[in-house]
Amino acid sequence: MRALVVFAHYFKAESKSNYSSTNAEQREARRQSIARVLLAWRAHFGETASLNVEHRKFELNAPALNTLDMAVVVNGDDHLLDDALLTRLGVEKLTCSLDQPRMLPFMAQRVMAQRKAQYDWYVYSEEDVLPHDANFFGKLGAFQKSFGAGWVLQPNRYEVNAAALRPKTYIDGDLRIGLMSRLFAFVPETENLLVQRDASGVVKFLRAQNPHSGFFALSAEQFDMWSSAKHFLDMDCSFISPLESAATLGLLKTFSVYKPALPMHHLEIEHLDTKFSNMNFPLLLRGELDPD
Repeated sequence: MRALVVFAHYFKAESKSNYSSTNAEQREARRQSIARVLLAWRAHFGETASLNVEHRKFELNAPALNTLDMAVVVNGDDHLLDDALLTRLGVEKLTCSLDQPRMLPFMAQRVMAQRKAQYDWYVYSEEDVLPHDANFFGKLGAFQKSFGAGWVLQPNRYEVNAAALRPKTYIDGDLRIGLMSRLFAFVPETENLLVQRDASGVVKFLRAQNPHSGFFALSAEQFDMWSSAKHFLDMDCSFISPLESAATLGLLKTFSVYKPALPMHHLEIEHLDTKFSNMNFPLLLRGELDPD
């Protein structure tokens, strides 16, 4: 199995900025974040080593992916990448020159299009999200086998934060019904609930009321469907901002998008931040919002 993972990474300090990509106080955190993400992808999906204590040696294990190619799209010199780390991990740095750096994620789509039909999976990731599950692509493949290429499974995004109401918080809650109704109109769907049954048990998926994950993973067939559509690379930024639009709006124009509902951890990625889980909202027990 061959996968291409393309990241969009940007950092340039600005005065009085609320964005982590332009906040000088976040420089070191952002530097560590992108390094951790790149390392994690190579660690979880590349070749691994096992310690043989008896013979005092390391033994190599087969990788989760036969081929894992990674590339990071940057805007000029406005980045925090360590060239030595990129070399060690086998990561390409692809430099663009954009007047509007928030459009950078769209350039990741262009990179994928240039490498069309070379991989089994095409992955886009923001610079601060990472999976921990070596069977990540196995679960995506099982979902597509069950429901078809017209249905895309997005991971649930979470933060780990000791100061939050709970140490683990899923952060992509439902968006406004009016907004999602307009977005769902791109690809009408009658099945809001999908159920997958296999030897490991039952997993339930809901049509995502918040489809954004800062991430997507499409099979070669799915990427061909999207990249062949008229709206591919249309630079439409109408979903929240260019960042969310690049990661999510193209999917909504092409596929029915779902996320795991039960259990939520069936497919998930960690957001290396605490800004959402630190929000000062009350904790409600299940059922407290029910009209009855």
